[in-house]
Amino acid sequence: MSTATVLIGGEEFEVTAEQPFVFGRADGDEVVGLDASDMGISAIAGSVEWAWGLWWLINHSRKRRLLLEDGSGGQPQRLECGQRFAINVRRLTVLVPGAIYTHRVEVVVPESDLARVEGSRLTSGTITTGDLTLSERDKDVLVAMFSGYLESFPRRSTRPRTYQQAAELLGPPWTGVTVRKQIERLKERAARSGVYFDGPHANYDLADHLVANGLLVPDDLSRLTKAP
Repeated sequence: MSTATVLIGGEEFEVTAEQPFVFGRADGDEVVGLDASDMGISAIAGSVEWAWGLWWLINHSRKRRLLLEDGSGGQPQRLECGQRFAINVRRLTVLVPGAIYTHRVEVVVPESDLARVEGSRLTSGTITTGDLTLSERDKDVLVAMFSGYLESFPRRSTRPRTYQQAAELLGPPWTGVTVRKQIERLKERAARSGVYFDGPHANYDLADHLVANGLLVPDDLSRLTKAP
């Protein structure tokens, strides 16, 4: 019978096909807690489960996506609320964004149990990079807003800066108002392509879209060194 291994911090857990491994904010009945003080983590954030002859990572949160790194060096994949992912690499890193810190869960599965079906990799379902062109001014503002998304773990932070914080990072003549207007114009251009970023989490969704589609990459962090 297949078994998987989950590593959180210095702890190691063996997961069997009969019993899902569930992780969330705090330790509870059959739930392994990541940080009881971090209210940004869902009570039940996700699980590692065996089904249909494969190991799956499932996002049980109703409010926060999970980020998946396969060790290839590319940008993390997004696992939206309610989605499941057939694990197709020996070692999968799951990043669980919280309000305080992004927590790391490592999942190791046997080579013989890797998903080999086409389509096991997630797709964003959003517009391609060719449909949205970023100006130099756009990129300066976006990097100031979303630089945490471009950093390597453990510096990565999947929490956008406020408009005012981005303006302070960019320096004069930028202000919180001019940063907000630049972002709003970008959202309007995206809307004309049929992709909408609105609601209270619009900037989170915008950041995820830009990173997932390669419109913002780690090399763009060099723009911050040019700020006054």
